Amino acid sequence: MNLPDAGKKVNSWIPLVSLILAVIAALIIYFNEKGSAMERLAVVAGYAILILVFFFGLMVLIAMATGQIDLSKLISEPTGDASVSRFQLLIFTFVIALSLLMIIVGNTPLAFPGIPNQILALLGISAATYGVGKGIQFSRPEGVKQPDPKPDPKKEEAAPEKGGEDANKAS
Repeated sequence: MNLPDAGKKVNSWIPLVSLILAVIAALIIYFNEKGSAMERLAVVAGYAILILVFFFGLMVLIAMATGQIDLSKLISEPTGDASVSRFQLLIFTFVIALSLLMIIVGNTPLAFPGIPNQILALLGISAATYGVGKGIQFSRPEGVKQPDPKPDPKKEEAAPEKGGEDANKAS
């Protein structure tokens, strides 16, 4: 059995398991949580959504690990060259997300902090840089063209010359 087949089998049962776990967690939380019915329902809905998002994320990670999702073009241009703007946007987004996670985990009690406007502005500048880079790239004809495939030296050696015997017969 090759690796992509294993990933398909794993991915086929993950949605069902995530749904079952979400329902079980919702029932446990609903009956053990103190408070009014609306407060319990809000907590249950939050946990159910958290479990479902976690398992959908797990499905994406498994698909990436088994090669079903190709990441080779994640930060490259259509020409195959590296894209600095894509790389910058990817790294900056991860830095902001991990920083926010560390702030949330460090809070006692756990709470979602207010995000300063300066951070949102920096993230917006990063995304705008990517967008402007794409606009500049596709405003030039060479930014739209696909690169020419590299010639295969083995095929060139095996191909017969066009000016051979056929050219002599025609004269």
